[in-house]
Amino acid sequence: MARKLRLIVNALPLTGVNTGIGRYLRCLYEAFQKKHGGDFEIAWFDGRRALPHMPPPGSGVSGRSRLAKLLWKLPPLAGLAVRLAVHARREAAFRRAARGFDLYHEAAFFPFAAPRGVRTVFTVHDLSLIRHPEHHPRERVLYFELFFRRRLEKVSRFLAVSEFTRREMADVLAIPPGRVDITHNAIDPQRFRPSPGASRVPGLDPGEPYFLFLGTNDPRKNPHVIPKALARSGLKTPLVLAGWSGWSGEEKAAGRVIELGYVPDEALPGLYSDALALVYPSVYEGFGLPVLEAMACGCPVITSGLSSLPEVGGEACLYLDDPSDPEAMAHAMRRLAGDAALRGALRARGLEQARRFSWSASADVAARAFRHALDEPR
Repeated sequence: MARKLRLIVNALPLTGVNTGIGRYLRCLYEAFQKKHGGDFEIAWFDGRRALPHMPPPGSGVSGRSRLAKLLWKLPPLAGLAVRLAVHARREAAFRRAARGFDLYHEAAFFPFAAPRGVRTVFTVHDLSLIRHPEHHPRERVLYFELFFRRRLEKVSRFLAVSEFTRREMADVLAIPPGRVDITHNAIDPQRFRPSPGASRVPGLDPGEPYFLFLGTNDPRKNPHVIPKALARSGLKTPLVLAGWSGWSGEEKAAGRVIELGYVPDEALPGLYSDALALVYPSVYEGFGLPVLEAMACGCPVITSGLSSLPEVGGEACLYLDDPSDPEAMAHAMRRLAGDAALRGALRARGLEQARRFSWSASADVAARAFRHALDEPR
């Protein structure tokens, strides 16, 4: 009987708020362990040591938000010094913890320097720090630039979350597409499904329709355009804003704006299901998970026709050629609000499109990529 392959995963993203990279890792490995757990012995690096079990999500969202804002206010070089000190401590701990493993999977900014003989597989979510450095804190960009390209030389196999990201990796980094496997994001169909009447939005009457934006206040997600568009649309429909980073506060709609802050996963299906539409005007995404979640819950979507979003939305969304144009967005909002047949058609198409993405399928791709990594020349 062949021995199990020993795989160590950088689990630091799992210990934060359950969004983004942390959700990708948690969902991917829940499916991976069910299908391939018999072939792999998995350990989880938490910043200090290798754990035998996946760590639970972090808590204390408000505290983490305050800490992030405090770090962003530091001068860039001071923030970089903090990052480098933390990184040096963690990388030394990782090198001790990873000795004797066959494989190392990284899904954050860039890989640690792994011990000799340990093959590295690196998931790239997007190249926003290269494509749009102006939308990131300067210290984060400096940190990324110090390590990212150098560490790519140590990677045996790459994963990407979309075909769009794989093309970006070829165009920007000259990584051959044949070295990159695609592990799409997906959703749990038992959780993300139509759940009408399940939302509880303070300040709204039961059954009252609303437009929804879900995400951070990252400028590339373009949330500040939505209040402008809603004001120009002439609609009285309220706008509900959800996301753990809070709202920028730069723009306010003429009507009601309800800010929910961070919304836990269990409340998201009801929030999507009762919305008139998700409005997601991002200018750059490696995937765009809220679009997929909304479709799986039967929520119509207005989104950008840029980057990976058409790959995720297929024929099930209303697309904006220029997601920064409030007039075009206002037109799409009026069109959708006034056409029940269009909303019904988008719901049906969205449910079908969402079924094309599966964590089980992505887990199969990851398992093959890990095995292929062992066959790559050292």
